[in-house]
Amino acid sequence: MAIEFLSYVWELVVSWLSLLFYIPFKNPHLLWVLGPIWIAWFFAEFFQEKKKTTFGNAISNGVVPVWVSIDWTRLIISQITAKSITFGTGVILKFLICLLAFVYGVIIIVGGIREKGFVHYFGRTREVTYILAAFTPLVYGVVELSGTFFLSIFLFFPVFYFVIEFIDRITPDPEEMEDSESTDSKPSPEPSFPIDSSIGQPQNSSFPSSSSLDSFPSQPSEPDVLQRRQFYP
Repeated sequence: MAIEFLSYVWELVVSWLSLLFYIPFKNPHLLWVLGPIWIAWFFAEFFQEKKKTTFGNAISNGVVPVWVSIDWTRLIISQITAKSITFGTGVILKFLICLLAFVYGVIIIVGGIREKGFVHYFGRTREVTYILAAFTPLVYGVVELSGTFFLSIFLFFPVFYFVIEFIDRITPDPEEMEDSESTDSKPSPEPSFPIDSSIGQPQNSSFPSSSSLDSFPSQPSEPDVLQRRQFYP
């Protein structure tokens, strides 16, 4: 019993890893769709949303599932028209997935516009990328619809989430590095020295100081003028 359980768990792990990292490279059509999504996720995850997303980034992230869900719907309708797939339960589930992805994107966009707090966590590029990367192979018909598929997606989502969270915590934050660099680049203030007013003044000089000169009258008094006239007629 234990061996069968471990074998089933290993089957889920292999299915999940191949779904995210092997099948897109095996199918060129999926690579053209998921390649830009994974690249945009990498730069947004490690350079913009290491802690949480902003309202502006959340709105941008919400646009992606809305657009991709419309493309999924277009693909399913074209497959039905070309009679490459038959309308049945599987197609209905695919349409339901498209609808859920569309509603999810709209909720994130509206929440970001109204500045709702939940978009900081549920509107991150991490969740959006995981949803699109997991369900795109199913919509394109590369992966068969089964209970193992859905179970592996939901069971290993926490693994994906916390592994990326751990990488975010051990890697430096570009914004903090930029702030520290800007602080280091500021010029240090020049040291200020006290100015001694006695510097430059002559020491032990016989000349009177400016304060003593100010004490002399600027014009002679009247008795002095009369005395001078007696000697100099």
